[in-house]
Amino acid sequence: MLSKSSFKINNIQKKIVFYIVAITVPMFIVSLYLIQEFVSSELTKSEYRQAQLINLNTLKNIEGFLNKTSAFTVKAATLIESDPENYQKTLPFLKENIEKDPSVFGSALALDPSSPLKKLYCKYYYRSGDSIREKWLMPPKYDYLHSAWYYKVKQSGKPAWSEPYFDKGGGEVYMSTYSYPIIDLHKHFLGVVTADVELNTLSRKIQQLAKDKSGRIFLVSRSGFLLSHPNRKFNLKQTIFKYADFIGSKELKKAAEDMVHGKSGIYSVRLPDGKYTLYTMYINQTAWSIGIFLKNSVLFKPLSRLKAYLLLIMFAGIMLILVMVLIVSNQLRKNVAREEKIKNEFILASRIQQQFLPEKEEIEEKNFTLSGVMLPAKEVGGDFYGYKMIKEKIIFYVGDVSGKGVPASLFMMASQMLIEDAIDEKCDPAYVLNKVNKKLSNISTTGMFATMIVGMIDLTTLELTFSVAGHPPFIINANGAIYSPITVFAPPVAIFEDLSYQNSTLQLNDNTTIVAFSDGVSEAENTKREFFGTERIARTLQDMENRSSVAVKDKLLNDIQAFTSGQEQSDDLTIVVVKV
Repeated sequence: MLSKSSFKINNIQKKIVFYIVAITVPMFIVSLYLIQEFVSSELTKSEYRQAQLINLNTLKNIEGFLNKTSAFTVKAATLIESDPENYQKTLPFLKENIEKDPSVFGSALALDPSSPLKKLYCKYYYRSGDSIREKWLMPPKYDYLHSAWYYKVKQSGKPAWSEPYFDKGGGEVYMSTYSYPIIDLHKHFLGVVTADVELNTLSRKIQQLAKDKSGRIFLVSRSGFLLSHPNRKFNLKQTIFKYADFIGSKELKKAAEDMVHGKSGIYSVRLPDGKYTLYTMYINQTAWSIGIFLKNSVLFKPLSRLKAYLLLIMFAGIMLILVMVLIVSNQLRKNVAREEKIKNEFILASRIQQQFLPEKEEIEEKNFTLSGVMLPAKEVGGDFYGYKMIKEKIIFYVGDVSGKGVPASLFMMASQMLIEDAIDEKCDPAYVLNKVNKKLSNISTTGMFATMIVGMIDLTTLELTFSVAGHPPFIINANGAIYSPITVFAPPVAIFEDLSYQNSTLQLNDNTTIVAFSDGVSEAENTKREFFGTERIARTLQDMENRSSVAVKDKLLNDIQAFTSGQEQSDDLTIVVVKV
């Protein structure tokens, strides 16, 4: 609680009060007018963003549902591609996946008679009550060769979802079919493996997402067919064009034309129970479109309420400003103390981060030496490195998290902990990256990612095994020969959860120096906005083949400092030097 002396008004405070009131009162009046004029637009934008989130969430659910139900077709096709003559061995696998996943209505293996297999063959498994049945879909009763789910994929050679159709002679339901092409090692088209989704199941899933009574969600195929609609009269029975004609809405008809042409947008639409705002989004995966109606009476309800409060807020605000001006002088003193506290907390965070780095920056063994350093651009950074001895092997790594500051440092610490855990499980660079990528992809919701390079040297054979995730490759000095090994390109971790990183190997000789670094080294800038670059790193390593790893690291740091003299460090800088 503030003491009475805190509210003592002196001449300076009187002047502050006068000037602030003289400025704020007119500002409040003008603000009232501006809010009345523009708040409608701002609320519309806000609701548009909210609707986008709803659409994106619904879209994510639909894509997840479709991906989940069709994933097994890829494995089935791969099994056949590896041994085409034994294609029938995949049939139990297809049946098993229908039994396990109630979202999958059916699955077929259809072969192309013009392929090297020379088979007119289409075996179909489908759900019937609580059992899985099978049937042959063969000409002339069922001409699968001329069914869209077959011949379109044959023509394109790419997997695709079909337009919705009633599977007469097959499943006898409305469905959409995902067809995955079977291509042998000689690029011959052998046929397709399919996954059928009953559209009633998909529609029910979508309508479960429409929990808000003021909103309605619908799904439209590329031809305008209503795959999902809250009204059973139109759901899986009519096109959106007929629905628009039924309610007499030209605006909806215009939106429908845009939707079937793959356009997303915002539309004002009148439905029988009032005015709505329609937000649409195109689904590239299936060429379908999703739309959500939000009722305007609910959408703009805050506007009238906000206007009623504006006058009250204006007068209350003036009184609050008077009080706050009296407090501000006391707050200035407190702010200084607070800023000092924040500074100390950053220093503490920096110390904590440093504890995650190796305790020893330099190690020297009889058959190798190692030296490392990480210099953050700010109090805390996103770069990291580490190493570990496991029997006759040394495994080391360098990483660089996107962004800077506290978020990057937290992501960095999580990444390093996951790397250390993965190394304890298995001393294999690719395994480490795959484990870290899967964990970070599951927990990261901020869009952050990290580049990494992990290397392992077998000290008995001098074989280098390494794996790269979007990170600059090593630079190696082998008895004076400077080169950078060719790596298998792979994106950073925490971008694609199912990505599989691969190992590369390189045979080293005695007296070989390996330098791993973050892009803060190669992209260090001088006053002319020039990068230090990998060529300068290579020139720095020239004639250093007989120098220790510490000397190599120090020489590189000195050259960078000389190059960037007068320019503030813009990115974290990390170097690890290993000499065998």
